Amino acid sequence: MLRDTLIDRDLFEKIQEKVLENEGNGENIELKKKMLEKSALKRLRKKRSIKKYSGIKKEDLKEIIEFAGMISLEIFGGPSDFEIAAAHPEWCSHCGTCCKESSPIFIHKDELGILLRFNLDLKYEIVGNDEYPGHFRFKEDLPCKFHGAKRCKIYDSRPHVCRSYPLILMGNDDRHYYVLDLYHKCDYALNLLLEKSMILFDEAVSHI
Repeated sequence: MLRDTLIDRDLFEKIQEKVLENEGNGENIELKKKMLEKSALKRLRKKRSIKKYSGIKKEDLKEIIEFAGMISLEIFGGPSDFEIAAAHPEWCSHCGTCCKESSPIFIHKDELGILLRFNLDLKYEIVGNDEYPGHFRFKEDLPCKFHGAKRCKIYDSRPHVCRSYPLILMGNDDRHYYVLDLYHKCDYALNLLLEKSMILFDEAVSHI
């Protein structure tokens, strides 16, 4: 497989196992993942025609996309997910999907003071985070009550988790990994996955 030119199969399977473990391997998450990958595949086939490369098949593209959704390109000396996303703010269509369907909206203990300084009334809207003791969350989400008709009402001081979307922090040691969230309806998430897939594809074919 084309992906095997990038990473050892045993290592790939270990990474895959870890990702599934962190995701909880739920059916709903798996469905979103497949839908996101399907949309990315459609676009990747237009960007990178496999007809140019002898022996490369549609299944190779699927594996590249799956791989792109699991790892940061930093392991190949490339840009991090965060760097790629930060370079393309135009990918966000401001559709509000992340505001309407994300829960819980995580608030780090170190950013609570900033939120309250600029939005004093928020003290009635923030509660402790049972999943992450010592941190916080909005009392009401699904949808987030601060998502207005056109834009977030607290946009300039919104939590980091909102600023970094469609990336989420994973890991509970000193090394945190940004990974794609799985909202297949988000143009930002789709474009980020597509960009990473193209970089990985180009790297893989360069070793054939």
